[in-house]
Amino acid sequence: MENPYAQVYGLTGVMGSGKSTVAQLLREQGAFVLDADEIARFVIDPASPWYSQLKAKVIAAFGAFTGEPLFQNDGQLNRQLMASITFGHADRVKLLNNIMHPVIQREFASRLLRAGEGQLLFYDVPLLFEGGLEKKLKQTVLVYAPEEVCIARAIARAKEKGAELSEADARARLQSQISIEKKRELADYILDNSGELADLKAQVAALYQKLKAL
Repeated sequence: MENPYAQVYGLTGVMGSGKSTVAQLLREQGAFVLDADEIARFVIDPASPWYSQLKAKVIAAFGAFTGEPLFQNDGQLNRQLMASITFGHADRVKLLNNIMHPVIQREFASRLLRAGEGQLLFYDVPLLFEGGLEKKLKQTVLVYAPEEVCIARAIARAKEKGAELSEADARARLQSQISIEKKRELADYILDNSGELADLKAQVAALYQKLKAL
């Protein structure tokens, strides 16, 4: 397959850095933004054309690791169970990625065709550098905030949603990824979200105009 990412800018960050906010701001500027998490959820949804083949492969690969059904009565993948099976097991994570990523890439390429002529293209990918996707993308954009700020925001956001996220759990999630400081070194462009929303909006608008002019 021809590289579908060649003209696409990767957008990444960590939990609490503000990546989703930037994705929305880019859409408001006129960019075409695809969400990796949304695509990953879609391809294994019962309504997806990819569902049957992925369900069979997931059960064949991971069914032996649990006595519980991997898929719920409504056909949805039991994501919490899947996470418990794979967390901390690099070999299982790799196996799951090998099953999911080829289909996710095909769905991504299909959706990319919906972009308008001349639109800037962005792909919102939480684990962009962890997956080595930066090698295929045009360039990368990091939404940055210091780790302590990200942790505080993530805990507050969970609380707003009626969920509970402890500081220890938040740190554990971040420690399972490349650090925000290392990502800052790897990214081509940095959007600093340490301050107020107005400042972030100005940075996004400036970056959008800069990339449009290239």
